[in-house]
Amino acid sequence: MSFDVDNPPVEPPADCRHRLLWRLARALWETHRPDSTSFCMATGTWHPNQREPCQPARLAQEGMRTAFGESTPTSPPWLTVTRERLAAGEIDPMDAVAEALWHRRHTPRSGR
Repeated sequence: MSFDVDNPPVEPPADCRHRLLWRLARALWETHRPDSTSFCMATGTWHPNQREPCQPARLAQEGMRTAFGESTPTSPPWLTVTRERLAAGEIDPMDAVAEALWHRRHTPRSGR
């Protein structure tokens, strides 16, 4: 791996396979990365054990690894399938983001 998952570059590394996915995951990381006291400002919570990132930050790290083309043994099955479909060109990341945004806007949420 040519990047540090705890301090990833803003722009995708030169050998990144899925640059849009990198940018989306990096934006999520920027929102949830822990501060010097392991506090996540976005969720308003301390990171578990004050040593590892919160769940959204870990998801962002996994997204950057996936964009880079790296496979991790702890990947859930859906992520493995998604990674394979991205690599095969069966998923257009722009379409996936557009659909996610549409669902976010049109799906009722509790408390609204």
